[in-house]
Amino acid sequence: MNIRSGASQEGTTVGACAYPVGLFLACFAFSYLDRQIMSILVEPLKATLHISDIQIGILQGFSFTLCYATAGVIISRMVDSANRVRLIAVCVAIWACSTMLCATAGSYTELLIWRGGTAIAEAALSPAVLSLFADMFIASRLTRATGIFMLGPYIGSGLALTGGGMLLGWLTREMGHMPGLAAMHPWQWVFLIVGLPGILLSILVFFTVSEPARRNHQASQTSVEKGTPAFRDVLNELLVKNRFCLPFYFAYTCLIMLFYSLTAWFPTVMMRHFTLTAGYVGQITGPVYMCAGVVGVLLAGKLVRAALPANLLRDSLKVSACACGLLIIFSVLASCMPFSTAIIFYAITLFCASITMALAPIPLQIAIPNRMRGRAISLLVFMTNLLGGGIGPFLVGYLSQKFHGIDNALGLGLAIVSVSAATAATLFYTLAMKRSATAVSHD
Repeated sequence: MNIRSGASQEGTTVGACAYPVGLFLACFAFSYLDRQIMSILVEPLKATLHISDIQIGILQGFSFTLCYATAGVIISRMVDSANRVRLIAVCVAIWACSTMLCATAGSYTELLIWRGGTAIAEAALSPAVLSLFADMFIASRLTRATGIFMLGPYIGSGLALTGGGMLLGWLTREMGHMPGLAAMHPWQWVFLIVGLPGILLSILVFFTVSEPARRNHQASQTSVEKGTPAFRDVLNELLVKNRFCLPFYFAYTCLIMLFYSLTAWFPTVMMRHFTLTAGYVGQITGPVYMCAGVVGVLLAGKLVRAALPANLLRDSLKVSACACGLLIIFSVLASCMPFSTAIIFYAITLFCASITMALAPIPLQIAIPNRMRGRAISLLVFMTNLLGGGIGPFLVGYLSQKFHGIDNALGLGLAIVSVSAATAATLFYTLAMKRSATAVSHD
């Protein structure tokens, strides 16, 4: 079976459109499962490989985001010029193999290399899929397809927290009863098991999805640019012709700074401040993370689909600005309230953040020319991962040490970073919304 997903014009069946969206959603979810599984393997990895908390921090933080962000910019040119479906299939296979090869790591250096391979390969997925969607779907369906795809991080991360912990616990318990399992440590089996589905997904993408014809998504545009524009042309499009792009990039980077800080430190705040076990906190935060994120993404799509196509750019930025405005309040409360109340505000914070994250690709999908779109999205990914993903969690830890001796110092540090990032994101989104009226229509 070969799904002709590229022909998603008005006559395309709903099923033919749904299949590639569902398949790419599964790829995105498993990419985050492979990425976040490290968070539950910290202690067994430290015990086996004799590595420190600082080394774990480098492994999960700057090293991963640096590889991911840098590779995204390099791969983006391939997204704008090569067969995107084949690129996705190859990269899914590479990150799946890299995840499984983590099971063979006998040293910190080896683990660092294989995790770098996972990050580099995962960097291709979002730009390639979002570029595909812009060519596969008319405007009325684009927001829905994008919103469904953006469920992936919440599903994958939720599975990593809940399912990954259950798998690790089961393997640890059964080691003495199943001699075959004793050949490796439980954490090694976890890497092998979570990496395997990626191989199947890669095969399905390669053989059942076809590359759509490239076209421009602006309704007024009838021809596709010839050739691949130079990078300076991409910058000119982002900084000069579409003046909303620069504040939009800064807004989303601030939002990701808040989001990465929250996901990296909130469970630790709960464990440290309320003296709770990692297993208990994981059982609570995992389902909350998944449910709040999924509901937020679905609502974001519904809100934007209510907009007229001509107002889609402005309305997506307006909704994002409002959601970030709410984060100014709720993100602070999540870090400073009693446990049960904090979990409620944690859920609301994730809900608001997921709305903004679900809408993030839409401005670039509808305002940037086809053969610049992959690099425009990859630049956004580069900024958000390198700055938001690297600086945010670091600042929380730094402030926690500066406030040493104060009750709930870590929660206070998280609250300061969260309110600062949310305020900046709100202001930048508002500026981007005002500038969106001058966005260029590519005739």
